[in-house]
Amino acid sequence: MSSHLSLDALLQVIIENTTRVMNADRTTLFLFDEKENSLWTKIAQGLENSKILRFAIGQGIAGHVAATRQYANVPDAYAEPNFNPAVDQQTGYHTKSVLCMPLITSEEKLVGVIQALNKIGEGPFDQDDESLLEVLSIHAALALERSQLLEVAIQKQRMDQALRLAHDIQMNFLPRNLPSFSNAGAIDLHATLIPAQEVGGDLYDYFHIDDEQLFFVIGDVAGKGVPAALFMAVTKTLIKAFARSGLQPHEVLTAVNKELCLNNDSCTFVTLFCGILNTTTTELRYANAGHNPPFLVSKTGEVQFIQMPDGMAVGILENAKFQPATITLRPHDSLLLYTDGITEAINSNTILFSEERLEQAIRALHKGSSQEIIEGILERVRNFCEGQPQADDITVMNVMLK
Repeated sequence: MSSHLSLDALLQVIIENTTRVMNADRTTLFLFDEKENSLWTKIAQGLENSKILRFAIGQGIAGHVAATRQYANVPDAYAEPNFNPAVDQQTGYHTKSVLCMPLITSEEKLVGVIQALNKIGEGPFDQDDESLLEVLSIHAALALERSQLLEVAIQKQRMDQALRLAHDIQMNFLPRNLPSFSNAGAIDLHATLIPAQEVGGDLYDYFHIDDEQLFFVIGDVAGKGVPAALFMAVTKTLIKAFARSGLQPHEVLTAVNKELCLNNDSCTFVTLFCGILNTTTTELRYANAGHNPPFLVSKTGEVQFIQMPDGMAVGILENAKFQPATITLRPHDSLLLYTDGITEAINSNTILFSEERLEQAIRALHKGSSQEIIEGILERVRNFCEGQPQADDITVMNVMLK
């Protein structure tokens, strides 16, 4: 038993050797499911086309032993009130004598029940059999506990590796460099996404539609983790496809919303703000889907929200309407876009970072480059949170005219 770490292999070893040592016709080992308060068989020796047998604690001889944590030596199963003939009916086996022991660790934790069935030769199981099975059960319980803990650790390690890979894939899914334009030097754009978990539901993207037009978007999927990350990937793909087909920002949101509403049984939704900036005329056409209003920052450091058109989050109502809006940016104007992971970051006193603090940070940092502005904001958020765990995904984008 001590040489096997795999749970399946260990169970087989315990069953086969218990059958041999106890001079029994068969051994059955039931594992304890703490969440469901039940016993179930991982392996049932002698069964063809193995089946999972599950029953509640207290049911049958094994269930009674698990409930009382006291062994049972039954010379005639069908004369025993606690015997459940349904298992025999299900397996086709005929149980005669039963010696059943609880599997309890040194910390008094129940991990299962083992029972030797139908002693070979004359008579039922005796006191020597009871003592022998008791000793075997102690070692089996410890081996099972060790194997189960190892299995949990291995599963966690695999999950951690998968999540790290998913994180890398998600980060590589985001743009890194500003696309080239004929007048690309007129734009300074930088963006950062920091998921609260290994993967998250925030998104951003930017790409050129033609030699003069830059499309950019920021979004926040309801929820966190893997489900939000999958919804984020679908949303980002749809946005790019519709934007490059020549649609205006409000038309992009309308098309994306219709697609996301299809078969959306989970009722997941995402807030979005997107725009198309003409890098020659500096005209910005934009639309909003329930997202935080971006800050418009002037050369002198004046900070204000841009006027937001109507529009609810996408993925909720298939026929939702989104309105267009237009502004013209001036030289050295910048647009600061963010998700609520910034403004709703909390410190040890559960105080929010807030829009007011974000506005103060922007005003203090406005003379820097887009990257310097974002790095300065994130530093202020980290200092404010005083080491508190990040509760939500954080995304910031700054689009600046030079």
